[in-house]
Amino acid sequence: MENYEIIIIGAGPAGLRCAEFLAKNNKKVLVLEKDKIIGDKVCAGGITLKDMALGIPDSIIQRKFNRALVHTPHQDMEIKLEKPFFATIDRKDLGKWLADKAKKEGAEIRINSKVTEIDDKTVTVNDKDKIKYQYLVGADGSNSRVRKYLNIGIDNFLETFQYITPKRFKDIEVFVDPDKFGAFAGWIFPHKNSSSVGNGGHFKRELHKPIFGLRISDVKKNFDEVCKQKFDISKAKFQTAMINYDYKGHEFGNKFLIGDAAGFASGLTGEGIYFAIKSGEDIANRIINKDYKCTNIKHILGVKSYEEKIAKSLEINKTWTKIEFELVISLLRVRWIDKFGLKILA
Repeated sequence: MENYEIIIIGAGPAGLRCAEFLAKNNKKVLVLEKDKIIGDKVCAGGITLKDMALGIPDSIIQRKFNRALVHTPHQDMEIKLEKPFFATIDRKDLGKWLADKAKKEGAEIRINSKVTEIDDKTVTVNDKDKIKYQYLVGADGSNSRVRKYLNIGIDNFLETFQYITPKRFKDIEVFVDPDKFGAFAGWIFPHKNSSSVGNGGHFKRELHKPIFGLRISDVKKNFDEVCKQKFDISKAKFQTAMINYDYKGHEFGNKFLIGDAAGFASGLTGEGIYFAIKSGEDIANRIINKDYKCTNIKHILGVKSYEEKIAKSLEINKTWTKIEFELVISLLRVRWIDKFGLKILA
């Protein structure tokens, strides 16, 4: 039977960064990825200043933007700064870059390796091969098998959907309309040869009730009507995904959760790449040094708490939500808010 010091399930940003740090410190680490292509995930592909600060090379960034257009039922506005504050990226390119860095440090990565069973000492791959571990890291996304093995449910999540259209839009655009989309925002993220146009909604499984009387099917129908005015949706690729932001812990003896598997995504925006990478770094350092305090995760949880309080405030009352959106957008017209916005993005 094969034996590894650390097995990481999932070759997303969290798992690959964790593997890189572990291998760099001479740990015998194996990453198991169920798919044949690393990084092939349903994602709008938007990154902000804090993601760019991670060293993502310009060679894999598709487009950069120093302005965005924001639309509400009552106003349209342009946010424009001197330097780019937003960019788009193909997740397969990001995955290859992170995988190359991990392999360069000595991490082993296996594709087409679906973990079908987990016990306290081993994982079974593709229903046949058992591999022994000392530490197990779940980096396997919102539907994490490791999280299920640990019997940790998911009560709070975002359900998102997007069209990938060959139409190349010029600008980043954001749409808010509580009557049509509830408390969540729609987006247009232009890439090099296509655009992601999407929306979604915040749902709580324990409530089983829609926000402002809008079910996800209502939001999708309303969003389709908006999209039809901008591009031919019959020629676009439709995708949907769940984003887990329901954090319930990350360390469980010799087992850990990182990235979306742990719920390290924003309950306000759904953003998760930066949180995934930084949580991967922390858990690697925690395995290497038992005295390490996981400072990145502490920061992530602070940001998540703040953002999710905002998200909850947007769901209290539709009238208040409309006022809140319009007020924020009006404030963005004031130049000093640019510096405040950049601090959030950074």
